[in-house]
Amino acid sequence: MEVIANGERVALADGAHLTDLLTVLGLGEKWVVAERNGEAVDRVDMPATALAEGDRIELVRAVAGG
Repeated sequence: MEVIANGERVALADGAHLTDLLTVLGLGEKWVVAERNGEAVDRVDMPATALAEGDRIELVRAVAGG
């Protein structure tokens, strides 16, 4: 299946979850804020959030600094 992550097409296995996408992109779920099809996804819900063909995912990596 294919999803759109931050405007880029990403191929994933059927039945993939949001955390699978993060793994493919090399991102840790601890440092990422996600939105699926315009709705925010709570960090605790990421492992259970199943993706579907054509889903639009926006990911923002949290950055710490001082």
